[in-house]
Order: sequence, then structure tokens, then C-alpha cells
Amino acid sequence: MIGHYTTGAERASDNGPVFNRNLFRGLGANMTDEGIDGDDGSDEMLAKVTGEAPSGPPSGPPSGPPSGPPSGPPSGPPGKGSGGRAMFGGSSSPPSGPPNAPPTAPSGAQTMHTGSSVVIEAGQEKIETAKRTVDGDEKAELEQLRQENESLKQGMAAAGEVIQEVENPPMPPIVGDGFVVPGEIVGMFATLGRQLHKERLLHGTAGSFSLLSTQSPGLVHITREGAALGLMNESDLITGRLGDAAPNRASEDWQIHSVALAIASLENEGRGACVHVAAPYTTTLSLEKDRYALVPTDFEGRSNYGRATIVDVQYDDMEGYLVEITEALKQTGNKLFVARGHGVYALGADLLEAWGHAAAFEHSMRILYLSELADL
Repeated sequence: MIGHYTTGAERASDNGPVFNRNLFRGLGANMTDEGIDGDDGSDEMLAKVTGEAPSGPPSGPPSGPPSGPPSGPPSGPPGKGSGGRAMFGGSSSPPSGPPNAPPTAPSGAQTMHTGSSVVIEAGQEKIETAKRTVDGDEKAELEQLRQENESLKQGMAAAGEVIQEVENPPMPPIVGDGFVVPGEIVGMFATLGRQLHKERLLHGTAGSFSLLSTQSPGLVHITREGAALGLMNESDLITGRLGDAAPNRASEDWQIHSVALAIASLENEGRGACVHVAAPYTTTLSLEKDRYALVPTDFEGRSNYGRATIVDVQYDDMEGYLVEITEALKQTGNKLFVARGHGVYALGADLLEAWGHAAAFEHSMRILYLSELADL
């Protein structure tokens, strides 16, 4: 056949090249001889893989390609058959027991742990530094607030002194015929007049105050007739003797004040004061003709005054009027009495106590008025 080269084969194959078996066998023999001459451990590797020693050199090349695919999947996981761990020098049997020594952390983990400690310590140091900074700022702020508070206190104290000087200017003493009225006594009258005017217990020129002197027994200081008590000064105060006729410019209440001061001095060991104010609620309730006493309904009023007798004003019969006043004072423990349509006269050891009785009773009368208005 033209162009066909054979290597001594008896026949050709239609499906592929024709193998020269004699040549292949000679090649195998040569490989076997070379393996015997230069053995490099291939027999041991083959024994480890197959599990048995080779019986000899291969008889020849395979007769052909595999007849088909594998018959099925492997019978077990790697390492349990003839290959697996044995191929890589390992043992096919599991470990007989737990390790004798505890496992140690890798060197990288130890480094990480050491680094975390450093980071934590650095964070704690920063926190402590921040705390010290905050504490220092708070202390500085508190100190600043303390200084500001002290400054405000000083400013308020100075402002209070200025207000006191404006509202209660110092009064000069009064030098009379055989007596001297100290400046603080004059200032006390002026202060009381301004305070009662603020509380609306008096208005304009209505009302009067009197006080027994503690330095000169029997000496009486009283506001003059027509004095504007909310704007008092030293010219609005006059002085007389207890039991004597009314001094010049004294009000028509001179005799009423004289009796009230005599009774108050008996109650307070020689001291006495009287305050007359046209308190609006007391005056209003006293105008009811069929009412002869004012009885407080609040607890304070009932406890302190009980029942206050209303006395009809009788300037034309002063002697009878003074008798009724004396009897009316006994009803309240010699603290006050009410003149119908004319206000309340309150007694005390000094001007402040007398003012306190007048203001407290007026408060009780306001409550009484409102309760009656609400029909309670």
C-alpha cells in the first residue's frame, strides 16, 4: 500500500494507529533492566500504595484502554482504604486518647493578648486623665460660681442698705421742753407709717400711733392731727404727759390713746403702744347695725382674739365712751377693740406688737367677709 508504513504488525486497525507489540515489549524490558540497575525506591512506594510487595516486573503494556467508567464511588472516605493517610506517611487508625499536655496558644495569639493589655492600659490611663481634667474643671467652675455668689450677696446687701435709706431715712432727734425723743424712735414711727400705708391699712391722713417713753416714765409720743402717716418725718410727732390735757396739735383720739396706753402698761410692765388704723374689712363689717361683735372664723383669729366687741363712737360723751372701750378691751384680753365705722385700735408692748395685732385681725376680717360673701 502506497504511503502506509508498518512496524511489523500483522494487520492494521481501522480505528487508530497500529501498535508494534515487539517494540513495546522491548521497551518494557529495557525499563525493567534500568530499574534494577538504578533502583530509586519505586518498589517501596508501590508497596505502600497497594499494600503488598510487587511480585515482579510488569509483563507488558496494557492490552488496551479501560473498558468503561468506574463501577461506583469509593467505598469510604479518604484515609480508610488503601490510600488516604498512608499515602502521605500518616496512620490510618484514629488517635488512641486525648493528648497528655494541654494545648498551647499560638505565638500570634500571645502577641495579640499582650497588645490588648497595652491598649486597655492606655485606655484606662486616658480615662483617668479625662476624669482629672473634668474634676479640675468642675472645681474651677464651682469656685467661680462661689465667687459670683459672694459678689451677688455683697451687691444685694449694698442694694438693701440703699433701699432702707431711701424708704426709711434716718430721722433727727426731737428736743422738747424737758425731754428728748431719740432719732431711732422718730424713725420707728416713720417706718411704721410707710409699712401700714403699703399694706393699705390706712390712707391719707387717717389713723394715729402712740408710744409710752421707756426713758421718761409717763411721757407719751403721738402722731399729730392731720399727719400723712405714709410720709412721716420728725415734724409729725408730738409729745405729752399721760393723764394731762392733750398737747397742741394732738388728735381728738388723745384720750382714747391715754386709756389704751395705761391698760397696755399694766399688761407689759410699764411699756405700751397703741395703733389706730381704718382697716377696710374690719370697718366694713362693723357697719352692720345689728352686729355688736366681730367673731373671726379662721383658726388664728379665734385662737388669738376670740370675740371683738364693737363700740359705737361717742365723742360727745367721752367719759361713757372710755368706759365702753375699757370693757370691750377685756373681751380680747386687752389686745384690741373695734370702733363702729372707724376702724380698729390695737394695743401692744411696742409699736411692732400693736401693728401685728391690727394686721392679724384685719386678715381675719377679710376671711370672714369673703366667707359670708360666698355664703359658707
